[in-house]
Amino acid sequence: MAITLYRRRRPFEGLTRWFTDFDSWFDNDFSFPGHEGVWSPAVDIEKRDGNYLLKADLPGVSKDDLHVELKDGLLTLKGVKEKKNEDNYEHYYRYERSYGCFERSFRVPKGLTEKDITATYHDGVLELTIPAPKAEKPRAVEVKVK
Repeated sequence: MAITLYRRRRPFEGLTRWFTDFDSWFDNDFSFPGHEGVWSPAVDIEKRDGNYLLKADLPGVSKDDLHVELKDGLLTLKGVKEKKNEDNYEHYYRYERSYGCFERSFRVPKGLTEKDITATYHDGVLELTIPAPKAEKPRAVEVKVK
């Protein structure tokens, strides 16, 4: 008995899924099955307590294969999710996990240094705390009228 997921179908859902799959072939450098090549981790960014909190889902990425860089106001996350074993893909019914290199970059406030950013990595989730820029107070300029 096959395991299936029941859900109500929308018109043209199959066609849009086909286009998405077709696009992903090009994004993944023609390396299927298993999507080896390039992938992009999901990231959430929120503002909390005067800081930005960036959370990146990196399941299966070891701490040693993860690099965070700050250069010229650009914060870059890069790494590799390595495939642990070689399987015969003929036995898979569905294979959706991706492997390979990833890189995501984000603009950060000016004047930020590496010392300002704190990072934690636990259970495949990278959390970066980035200080938000302080709002500048408006300056009053006296205009003299003659």
